[in-house]
Amino acid sequence: MTPLHGLLLFFHILCRFITGGAYLLAVRQLQVFIALAIGLLFFFTGLRLMTGSLKRLAGTGRPFILERCSRNRCSAFMCGLLFTSLTQSSSLTTVLVVGGVDAGLLPFRPALAMIIGANVGTTVTGQLLTAGLLDFAGWLTVTGTAAALFSPSGRARSAGRAVAGLGLLLYGFRAMSQAVVPLGQAVWFSGLLSAAEHHPLLGVLAGVAAAAVVQSSSAVIGMVLMLAQTGRLSLEAGVSLVVGADIGTCVTALLAGLGAGTAARRAALAHLLFNLFSAALVLIIFPLFIPLAAITADGAPRQLANAHTLYNLIGAAVLLLLLNPFQRLTEKLL
Repeated sequence: MTPLHGLLLFFHILCRFITGGAYLLAVRQLQVFIALAIGLLFFFTGLRLMTGSLKRLAGTGRPFILERCSRNRCSAFMCGLLFTSLTQSSSLTTVLVVGGVDAGLLPFRPALAMIIGANVGTTVTGQLLTAGLLDFAGWLTVTGTAAALFSPSGRARSAGRAVAGLGLLLYGFRAMSQAVVPLGQAVWFSGLLSAAEHHPLLGVLAGVAAAAVVQSSSAVIGMVLMLAQTGRLSLEAGVSLVVGADIGTCVTALLAGLGAGTAARRAALAHLLFNLFSAALVLIIFPLFIPLAAITADGAPRQLANAHTLYNLIGAAVLLLLLNPFQRLTEKLL
């Protein structure tokens, strides 16, 4: 029995004692939300630990690394993709790009390509969560913690913390997967998922709101994958929620650009425009896109992770080819 299960069992017995054995719906729902909150806490803690450790491994000269990678659109795109794949935060990459543009370290056109790459790089989160690593969450946490505590090298300690963070992230994902099962019996929850399945725009709006509130598209996508793993979420509803989460995470970059110069605000706007363009593209071809995503894998979680990567790659390919018009549009709007 895991500590999470023990806590839930204690809470369950306590509620039975207080209510004389009456099972109130409100109590059941409260148990679910407590379990979800605990799982989300582990997920966020692991994500922050992994991200912070990888940032330390990358060194302190990140803006200058970004500057050296910005010689052409392809190198800038790959720089944004790789940096975001390592840090698992497109918001971090975009904020750094906004700062680099505002400081005059980055020309605006390569900055656009880096932002496009960052949006593709952030899809690695979904691929990690569906890569069959859940059974190794405990080993990753223990091994990473041991390396962080006992390694003589500073870089080895940072690497250990990153591995431990990955283990906590995976444990949080598994805990949320187990906690969400009772939600499938709730009429309001089933109705919400059904609405997202039949009306993708509603799913997109729900994803936008969720990511804007928690300030992390990775957390929202993790919860969507968790629902898909339990069989409570269709591929159609999952794709619409993930598309919305990508739009909602743009709030961080927009806030970072508020107090900056015009070029930095344009970079933040470009982040939003890319996600809006990709979302519009997916919604237009939605009846064709879903079968395409379905044939990429057998299980729903992997299909959803592949769909996330695929639609970002399609949007990136189109906008990289149209980078000059994209730049002119951004400059015209702001």
